Amino acid sequence: MAVIRWTPLYEPGCGGWLTSVAVSPHNPRHVLLGGDMLGIGLSTDGGDSWQSTFGLPSWEIADFTFHPIHPRTVWVGTMSGPCLSTDGGRHWRLMRTGFPPTSDWHYSAPIQKVLINPRHPDHLLAFGGSHRQWHSPGEPQWGAVWESKDGGNSWRRIGTVAARHPDNPQSPGGNIVAVVSADCQFTTFYAAVPGAGVLVSTDGGRTWQSRNNGLPHLHVMDIAVHPRDPQRLWVALSNYQAQPGQPVLPGGIYRSEDGGRHWKPSSVGLSTKSTTDPNLTARYEAIAVAPTQPDILLTADTAWDGGNLYRSTDGGASWHAILRRQDVDCAYPAGLGATVIEFAPHSADIAFVAGSEYVLRTHDAGKKWIDVTAKRVAANSWRGRGFSGLCCVNFRFNPHNPRHAVLLAMDHGNFWQSHDGLRSWTWGGNGMPNWGGGNDVAFADNTGDVMFVTLGQFGNFEGIARTTDGGRSWAILAGASRGLPERYDRAQPLGIHAASAREVWAAVGGKLYFSNDGGDHWEVIHDGPGFGWIAPVSPGARAFYVCGESGVWFTSNGRELKPVEGSPKPCTWVAVDPLFPERIYVTAWRSADYGGLWRYESGKWSRLRDDRFISRVAVCPTIPKRLAVSTSDHPYHDVCFATGVWVSSDGGNTWSQQNEGLACLRGDVIAFNPHDPTQLVFGTMGRGFFIGTWQ
Repeated sequence: MAVIRWTPLYEPGCGGWLTSVAVSPHNPRHVLLGGDMLGIGLSTDGGDSWQSTFGLPSWEIADFTFHPIHPRTVWVGTMSGPCLSTDGGRHWRLMRTGFPPTSDWHYSAPIQKVLINPRHPDHLLAFGGSHRQWHSPGEPQWGAVWESKDGGNSWRRIGTVAARHPDNPQSPGGNIVAVVSADCQFTTFYAAVPGAGVLVSTDGGRTWQSRNNGLPHLHVMDIAVHPRDPQRLWVALSNYQAQPGQPVLPGGIYRSEDGGRHWKPSSVGLSTKSTTDPNLTARYEAIAVAPTQPDILLTADTAWDGGNLYRSTDGGASWHAILRRQDVDCAYPAGLGATVIEFAPHSADIAFVAGSEYVLRTHDAGKKWIDVTAKRVAANSWRGRGFSGLCCVNFRFNPHNPRHAVLLAMDHGNFWQSHDGLRSWTWGGNGMPNWGGGNDVAFADNTGDVMFVTLGQFGNFEGIARTTDGGRSWAILAGASRGLPERYDRAQPLGIHAASAREVWAAVGGKLYFSNDGGDHWEVIHDGPGFGWIAPVSPGARAFYVCGESGVWFTSNGRELKPVEGSPKPCTWVAVDPLFPERIYVTAWRSADYGGLWRYESGKWSRLRDDRFISRVAVCPTIPKRLAVSTSDHPYHDVCFATGVWVSSDGGNTWSQQNEGLACLRGDVIAFNPHDPTQLVFGTMGRGFFIGTWQ
């Protein structure tokens, strides 16, 4: 059986939201990076490159804590609970003994931060929350304070940081988005809870009192303490709007000299812009103090039209802007809304800032910044550094050009293409929307100049993008004048196929559309229901299969569709055997009755694998007995049900799990390279793309 070793595809940048950066106090080149659905990246060269990490129960990450004595011991909070690594962050395991049982349908005990008693390192506290403000059904233990006295082997709940959580107004606990320890005795702690402000415990986390005197509102998002004066604190305030349409109170930085009993503004030089739109009103979600020079602080305005990074050299008495979005070269067009800021413990000159789709690093106190998730390799081309945060949707090799491929992902990662055999990547082009997610691409000619891309996510139609110059410029096809839904209508687009530059089919809103004039005009040729993905019998063929809620359908001419009798319903993916087009494979992801992998040939259906978390299947283009399936699961419960990639060398009779090197096991995308059938691409839900070789 095959042994596939996966490595990152090195697509550019980080297409998701970063939630934490931590520099080891023992080694400044040892850095850990976490994201909201992105798992954990490990760097041993200060952030120049990132390695994969393994063992997480799910990939929703909060904050890190390095052990004060043992350099290779690290804790991280996750939505699944506290996780521990004893090899510097490469491998992780969930440590929940004493917590409530894990849940199959919600997060039961999210943890934002684990703190370690510096005098007695086996004494730990874990705090329930999420700075990313993840939501969850059920009854998560928001605001819980958990204690361990045996190094995390067992825990007991000792307190609750009280405040109502919007997910569960009946819960006694609020969302602890940040917490700091204020003394060597490990008895005084300050916590930030949006809507409740600052709370303090002086008895080791058992009881908590509010300390908000002087704050203009209670939407506190971060808190920092002076490393040598536990009475001096800073908080970062988001903005606040009492009712829609009313003016929004801007955020800012506030300082206390008496342990939070009194707060005063510390915002001279910061933006204090106020509008009726919270997204355009000044807000601050992160504050960091340099451990070696505590008069040096960093913060950022995260308003959509703000995006400035600010530095103070006088303890927050005054601030000056040191970085704007246009001053830094990043692979993605997102703004500079830094929600994560971290100084290196060894030097105030070294700092990391992160937010949506980027991580920046400075080595010279903010004079120069670089994106440590990607590097520009040519005028319009990028290559990643090993940590991608893409939620992958699709991957297509151009069947006519072995050096051309396209990846499609959610959000800003909607369309990237490579023209040099996957070594570097170019985003979009003139006219391609910056946001909205890509689903599928059709290569409509032999040159790769003509392409059609379906755009949209979360049920919305963002249009069909068309290029005739290889992606340098795009037209967005949408609206009644073209026979398509309007942009932003509720009509999710998925699969697209082209027989030529003029004949194109697309599944939009569950219906099958056809154009015979290159996309200028479309007509509905079948109402579905629920059509999703299209699988041609060969590139450029008018004959294809399309899957949907009512199973699999087939057309031999691109016009008349007939159901393939007996197919699983719903069918979520269909793949054609390239050498035997009358043989197809389908999946029915998460279907209670039909979940798993099915094969159809000679008029009969057979179930090859009974696993309802199988999402997609790919067939080797030259050895049809070689099959690969991906498994996927949504990020909404404690332990992910996805089990990575499985392959079969005998047409589905036997299977082996092939996850070596995979930093994330949930993913929809699996694809063989038609020009090199030993090459496979797996696309994860939150950790980007990986490539492997099946010899």
